[in-house]
Amino acid sequence: MPKYIGMDVHSKTCMFVVVDEKGKELIAQRVNTSEGEILKFVRSIPRKKALAFEESNLSKWLYPILKDEVDELVICNPAYVIRKPGPKNDYSDTVHLAQQLRGGFLSSVFHADHFFSELRTLVSAYEDVTRQITSEKNRYKALFRAQAQEASGKKIYRDLDRIQSLPNEVHQFVGRTLFDQIRLLEEIRADYVKQFEKYVKKYPEIQALTSLPGISTVRATMIAAIVISPDRFENKHKFWSYSMLVRHDRQSDGRSYGKVTIRANATLKTIFIGAAEKALEGDSSFRKYYDQLREKGLDHKAARKNVARKIAAISLAIMRTKKTYEEDYEVKKLEKSKLKAS
Repeated sequence: MPKYIGMDVHSKTCMFVVVDEKGKELIAQRVNTSEGEILKFVRSIPRKKALAFEESNLSKWLYPILKDEVDELVICNPAYVIRKPGPKNDYSDTVHLAQQLRGGFLSSVFHADHFFSELRTLVSAYEDVTRQITSEKNRYKALFRAQAQEASGKKIYRDLDRIQSLPNEVHQFVGRTLFDQIRLLEEIRADYVKQFEKYVKKYPEIQALTSLPGISTVRATMIAAIVISPDRFENKHKFWSYSMLVRHDRQSDGRSYGKVTIRANATLKTIFIGAAEKALEGDSSFRKYYDQLREKGLDHKAARKNVARKIAAISLAIMRTKKTYEEDYEVKKLEKSKLKAS
């Protein structure tokens, strides 16, 4: 008889509730959040058994511990778990999770015990630093704009003397501290890029990604960290959807209610749109493809998104094959498409 285990994870303790195939509660127990205590409880439940818990900061630590201990492991996105009305506490949440697991209402987010998984921690921290730099730069420019001073461009972040134009000692003090914070954060970000460069040299798939126009060391490392295993995507269309590069029809009773972008990985969307913008600056096959699309009547935004989709599809193929991008091959494909169109 299968057992369904709900697990509510916290930094100090974990709550477990086990139900059978009829939904009858068999066990409810709280244990300390340690590998030994968690394994002791899970191993005390005879197979066949399935376990579910919500995605959190502890998920990456728990996944390799539990993946071989149960017949099915579901790490679900809490945003997609139907909330039970009534008072909220660890016990009721865990019972509800176990019952949702029993009913087959939970979908698992991707986790893998893969060497690229460690990259996710590095990439996440890099994104935090980048967001902090953007925030500090906006605050710094706001100081000057509040005094009706011009503050456009990047030069202002390198011009320390510009702080003297602020009206008084207080504004100048704040300006100096923000200037120093930005400079320090930029140095920290540069250290992260050096770490990324080590991974580029170490792993052929990341190195191959950098051969793509518009894909820098940072973008290549971030793609590898997010994708981890290209086999998790059935085809390029699934990958486009995950990267938020396509819109889906909303239909009901045969009637269309417009198109919508599903909520997925916004970071990948930013990477591929940014890569497309960068690729359009040069004379690569992506630029030629973009020009063809514009000639067909597409506006800049639509043509750029098509270029982003093309870069995404090739990125997925590169991660599968570990082969570098071949510009000549893409140029020949474009020439063939021109001949067919004519």
